Amino acid sequence: MSRSTAAAKRGDILDRRGQVLATSVSADSIYAVPSAIEDPKAAVAALCKALSECTSKERDGLAERLGKSRAFAYVRRHVSPEEAKRVAALGLDGIGFIKEDRRFYPNKELAAHLLGYVGLDNQGLNGLEFTYDAQIRGKAGTVLVQTDARRHAFARVETPPTIGSTVELTIDEYLQHIAERELHAGVLENRAAGGRAIVMNPHTGEILAMANEPTFNP
Repeated sequence: MSRSTAAAKRGDILDRRGQVLATSVSADSIYAVPSAIEDPKAAVAALCKALSECTSKERDGLAERLGKSRAFAYVRRHVSPEEAKRVAALGLDGIGFIKEDRRFYPNKELAAHLLGYVGLDNQGLNGLEFTYDAQIRGKAGTVLVQTDARRHAFARVETPPTIGSTVELTIDEYLQHIAERELHAGVLENRAAGGRAIVMNPHTGEILAMANEPTFNP
């Protein structure tokens, strides 16, 4: 029996008006049961042809994973719908799909330094994604693959993960946009290396916007 974890769906991060600043969307991840693949070399060649930008390093790593006698190995995680369709059309034995969540920031660069970002396994690595990771990340599920004495898979059982908590900020998406726009203009006008701007409600201390320049798309 082989056990692997299924990442939990992270909770959303919202502004004060309920506008989504960070959310998770479902994406296909491709896995393999190496013990059920008769010709790993041919499988790797077919998979790399179906996947986009399959580098020689990825091909070698895939060949190593599929060449081992075990019940579970990732082929590639968070693939595009087009890649998933091409791989499914191959009809390869020992190749399957599971749904995983991928973090999505609908406003791209907006509040990037404040929100932070997550890693491939949906763990918070920076910003609020990191600070409130324990609350946002939820609880991971499990995937059990049962095998016979020859390590051939014959059953698969999933325990679904739980969704993480939603975090609502004092940030106002509209004011955040204005703060970032004006900060960017000020940095350019003064030929500065960067800058910061904060918009605060003086009566309550609530932070309505927090901008940093230069920024990035998380």
